[in-house]
Amino acid sequence: MTKDIIALLIEWDPATGKRAGNINPKDPKLQCSGWQNIDIVPAVELRLVEDDRDLSHYKGIKGVTLLEGRDRINAVIDDNFPSIISIEDELLYTEHFREQMGNKNIKISSLPDDRTERLKLLKDKHHIKGIREIKPMKV
Repeated sequence: MTKDIIALLIEWDPATGKRAGNINPKDPKLQCSGWQNIDIVPAVELRLVEDDRDLSHYKGIKGVTLLEGRDRINAVIDDNFPSIISIEDELLYTEHFREQMGNKNIKISSLPDDRTERLKLLKDKHHIKGIREIKPMKV
């Protein structure tokens, strides 16, 4: 019988580094593989529990959610950790964007003000090259 995967969803303050439940971010058996979202308040991070420690003391602690099972953890990843959209190749992006502005009649004024939303729209709708989407890793 295989042991179920367990994780903690933890609220934290990026300004101080303090985690709910006084969780130690340097604990080697609580792994955070890039699952942090500092764009929301409070910020959150997901940490996989890699040992058999007693987690009962986290139950009922404000800002700490105990997650059990791959499906539940992946659902929380989907809900809390958005993809990162960035320009992977500046030259390719710039040249292709200029070319497509004329071909597809893309108006700068019609693009979203938010950089992430703008890049996602240019990538998904207008198929502008040089834009990369990095999706959060699943367990």
